[in-house]
Amino acid sequence: MEKSLFWKKRFIPVYFIAAVLLFLLFHFYIQNVTLPIYLLAFMLIGLGVASIIYNSKKEKKNKL
Repeated sequence: MEKSLFWKKRFIPVYFIAAVLLFLLFHFYIQNVTLPIYLLAFMLIGLGVASIIYNSKKEKKNKL
């Protein structure tokens, strides 16, 4: 899991960009305002936050 692409620092902005684009696409263009769309966007944001936390803890460990 440590070597996974999804936990690398370079991949963190992708989660937030994908969540915003998903929200904008479904809310304004497709005009589908259902709960699963919001849940998917929140899951992407949560994954981005988890990745930030994982990387910050990893950096602290490397400094010690």
